[in-house]
Amino acid sequence: MANPIPDLTPPPLTIMDLNDGSNVLPIAQYTLQLQVDTLNVVEKRIPLSSFSPERQQQIIDYYRFSSDFTNTKNPNIAKRTSDTLDII
Repeated sequence: MANPIPDLTPPPLTIMDLNDGSNVLPIAQYTLQLQVDTLNVVEKRIPLSSFSPERQQQIIDYYRFSSDFTNTKNPNIAKRTSDTLDII
C-alpha cells in the first residue's frame, strides 16, 4: 500500500509575516491585508475563488497596478516574473 502524498502547500501568510519592521514608511492595515491576500493568491496558498467577487477584483487590480520596491535596509533583490500580470 502506497503512502499518501503529504500536503506541501505552505500555510497562508498573515499580516504579521509582512509587518517585520523593514518598511521605512508606515503601511495602513487595510493595505497590508490587501498585500497579504494578493501574495496568498499569487503563491497559490489560497484560491482566488475563495474571496468575494469585490475582493477578487481588488486583488487583481492591486497585483496588476502595484509595483515592486525595495529599500536600502532590505538586501534582497526584487523578484522578477516572466509571465503577464494576469493572475486568472
